[in-house]
Amino acid sequence: MGIVSAMDLRGLRYFVTVAEEGNVSRAARRLHMSQPPLSQRIRELEAELGCELFVRNPRGMRLTPAGDVLLEEARVLLAGADRAKERVVRQVTGARSLRVGVLGPGEATLSEPVARTFASNHPEAVVSLRQGDLTDPTMGLAAGAIDVAITWTPFDMTGMAVRAIQEDRCFAAVAADSPFAAKSFLTRGDIDHSSSIRLPAGVDASWRAHWQPSASGGGPEVRSLDECLHAVLWQRSIALVPESALGRHAVQGIVFRPVADLPPTRLVLAWRRDDRSPLVTAYVDAFSAARKKGSAPRQEPVVHT
Repeated sequence: MGIVSAMDLRGLRYFVTVAEEGNVSRAARRLHMSQPPLSQRIRELEAELGCELFVRNPRGMRLTPAGDVLLEEARVLLAGADRAKERVVRQVTGARSLRVGVLGPGEATLSEPVARTFASNHPEAVVSLRQGDLTDPTMGLAAGAIDVAITWTPFDMTGMAVRAIQEDRCFAAVAADSPFAAKSFLTRGDIDHSSSIRLPAGVDASWRAHWQPSASGGGPEVRSLDECLHAVLWQRSIALVPESALGRHAVQGIVFRPVADLPPTRLVLAWRRDDRSPLVTAYVDAFSAARKKGSAPRQEPVVHT
């Protein structure tokens, strides 16, 4: 209760965003606000708690030990607040809301054909978006935090139904002046003993085995693709990226090389197998149809696990 009484949920969201971005300017853009009030709110938060939450340096901001503790607690509190809000909305609207989680940037959900098709069949429904990070590829789907996940494989699909939308090769992101940049492709053997990004403790085992380039890691711990690319550029670590994400994550000083012996990843829609909501079915069908019509990917059947 001490943390809750010391700050509001908005302040916690500001703090978490700055912590995830490692930079106030980027965090302000993500929050659609200007930088000065965000910086001021972080300073006020530190004053309220009586400790520094960030170490500032020319490269950005990194969490202090106290900041690490607050980040963990804040995520729990915010997730609980979001669940409470969703339960109230569902009670008021008669369960006519749909919670969609997307791993990474949300452009996968910004599809006018999907919105038009879904709204024509369910005009009364409210669709909300939750953006996830690398700590959980399903964004709490199994626990009921969301209803549909738009994410990348592999992950534990127990109890889930999954529809594949497209298949992608996996590329290694390496510094442009790295010896790896001179190669036309890499193998897992090339990078297995190199310094790579580390995924946080407790992540899905299949997810870690695929997306952490080397078993030992050795580089900084990351929770987002932006953090991965920052680690490549500043710490000369290695990260892995789906091929379809290369264009939007082009950064000067970073090159991408295919990893020849790494299995492809799939962009999928996932939902709980025991969820019989017509909203889930309608969203999955609308999303799949729009993607198939727009980019003609190979459509695969629903797989129950």
